[in-house]
Amino acid sequence: MRKSAFFATLAAGLLLALPAAAADSPLMAMFKDMCVSTRAAMEPSLAKGDAKGWQALPKEMFSGEEFKEMEKFEARYSAEGGGIKMLFVGVGKIDTEWGPTKVDICFVADSTADADALLKETQAFAGVQPAKGAGAANQTMWAYVDGPKGRVTAAGMSDADTAAAAKAGNARILLHQKETGLTMVGYAIPRL
Repeated sequence: MRKSAFFATLAAGLLLALPAAAADSPLMAMFKDMCVSTRAAMEPSLAKGDAKGWQALPKEMFSGEEFKEMEKFEARYSAEGGGIKMLFVGVGKIDTEWGPTKVDICFVADSTADADALLKETQAFAGVQPAKGAGAANQTMWAYVDGPKGRVTAAGMSDADTAAAAKAGNARILLHQKETGLTMVGYAIPRL
């Protein structure tokens, strides 16, 4: 047997012996498709919802205090399979250690998602520990940077390093939130 054929056979046998990676839940797949692949940019994210035939939600529905910091905001929804799926995208400002910072925001939600299973899935996606003391009781938040050393939690970085990461477009704030009848996952990408 040639060496290359031997190694190909060995590799195939090893791959069959490994446990299969769990498939993404529908909500995690939606997050990766509509928010991660678009880098939370508003227009490409909305285009993905529009391509699926999702309907626009009236902006009047979003008059709460949490939307006052939004410069632009739109939402799409789909009622299917006995549940509701939603996409929220926008550009807003949040207070950071660098002062008011513009952020691209993209969240997806599903009324039928298993919130506890999605929390584990979101933790696996983050690959770093959640931020301590951040968010509300129904939220888990991760702040991290993708850099030359891989993904690291922002908590262990200096302000200068996190600012440099934000300027390079590599900083992320990831959020999992459980509401009554709705589970959400999404993130904000700071722009400096």
